[in-house]
Amino acid sequence: MMSRRVRGAVVVISLAMMVGTVATVLRTRSTASHGPLARRVAGTAPTVRQVGRVRFIENRNAPEELLPDSIPPVSGARLLWLEGRRAAAMLDGAIALDGVGGVIAFDDRLRPRERLVHSEGREWLSVAAGPKHTLWLTDATGALLSADSAGRVTAGPVTPFSFADVATDPHIGTPWLVRSARRFSYQFARRASPIIVRADTTGRIAHTLGTAFRPQHVLLEDLANAGQVAVSDSVIFYAPFIRDELIAMTFAGETLWVSSRGLPQSTPEPRFELDGRRAVVNYHPVNIGVTLGPDGRVYVLSTQSASTLTSRLDVFDPSSGALLRTGRFATSIPTLAADATGRVYVLDAFRLIAGVSPSQREPVPSVDLPALGGGSYVLAAQIGRVQLLNLWASWCGPCREEMPALDSLQRQMQDPRFVFVGLNDDVDPAAAQRFMQDHGFDFAVALGHGALKERFHVQGLPATILVDREGREVHRWIGYSGPAQIASIRTLVLAELARFNDGPAMPGMNRHGM
Repeated sequence: MMSRRVRGAVVVISLAMMVGTVATVLRTRSTASHGPLARRVAGTAPTVRQVGRVRFIENRNAPEELLPDSIPPVSGARLLWLEGRRAAAMLDGAIALDGVGGVIAFDDRLRPRERLVHSEGREWLSVAAGPKHTLWLTDATGALLSADSAGRVTAGPVTPFSFADVATDPHIGTPWLVRSARRFSYQFARRASPIIVRADTTGRIAHTLGTAFRPQHVLLEDLANAGQVAVSDSVIFYAPFIRDELIAMTFAGETLWVSSRGLPQSTPEPRFELDGRRAVVNYHPVNIGVTLGPDGRVYVLSTQSASTLTSRLDVFDPSSGALLRTGRFATSIPTLAADATGRVYVLDAFRLIAGVSPSQREPVPSVDLPALGGGSYVLAAQIGRVQLLNLWASWCGPCREEMPALDSLQRQMQDPRFVFVGLNDDVDPAAAQRFMQDHGFDFAVALGHGALKERFHVQGLPATILVDREGREVHRWIGYSGPAQIASIRTLVLAELARFNDGPAMPGMNRHGM
């Protein structure tokens, strides 16, 4: 069983899906090419307690097992999550962060329409639909920003949270904010703070809900109260990041019900602990996100257990808080959509995003770094080649696990139009040198001296970034999840190489590909 000592949000990629064998099934009006959307199981009736005016629902298992469909929908459906990032509902589709610094819109047939906003150096944390074809965004500075229909971004006031997540009811467009689960700060709270806030049309705070929980280790208040919200026309659904809860409340802040699932990884209160001489935060991610589906039900994506390699999707009745269906996936960041019948689709994120013109991709930050062994690596000098960049460090366990597989991949890619470069983030270059010698690697390495994560806006290592021949980011993989990830990298590299016109091969590279 995995340790519950987790340093920040865990991100893992896999394209596999885990689905149970169909027994007795729930019949729907779907077409014959699609299987049943769920099957009935021996569910246990929830335990309900009434405390004052609040209902507490303890669900043990759902009466139906969700059977996600891998066949694309033949009629309308809405994107719910894109590689674990919540897609926000719009009146005619959904919008989502594309993972490479932009915001992309999908119509109700899951077709990407366009990239609405580019980051221009900002790190977006969340996006939601605003009024009259505008957007609300939050970034890594703690600000709430707006973007007009042309994609022009206007900075708004700083939110009351160090890092915020925004959600709206797309029919209204009023922004609601909660502490971000993607990033949190360690600081003393000077006074009692709210759990959720509502902003007005100018982005200024207009209303607050609840009082934040103050943990014993007071520096962890942001983490203890982080989460996501989904908003209907009159009810807010709040899913705390580290606790097994889904809370429904009115816009006035009155709690209607609190629903739980008996998940063992729930962390009542995060704490600092010593791991040797290092202080670590003892917590476990639970709720990855919450949204309202096109069928009106509440969808919660969460971890399954103490492992952070898999996920589960729970469907709740918005009125009673009862757990209706549960589906399970062999990845922690699935790409999911749903239709008005409640059918859930498991999608390939790359195939979705591939419909966007390459000209709309986000440029990769300029890089000019010293190379291990002499010389330099200049990203712009490699324009014309497909580049695969891997951000790593000798002290990073997943990097050590991933590197032999990446080295094997780059040895197989005998194509002068392709270059693999390891961007090392050790502060001391000698550590990178020893690592390369100990393992017999000889691929190109550039030295970032501990500044790469900030430069590329990544929160952890390893990070692998595929760059097209125009110097724009195709895709990025955060963390390492095994052979399936290497296979997906290889597929995308070959797809980019296939974009070259038939013509003379580019000049060969020297030993370091620079």
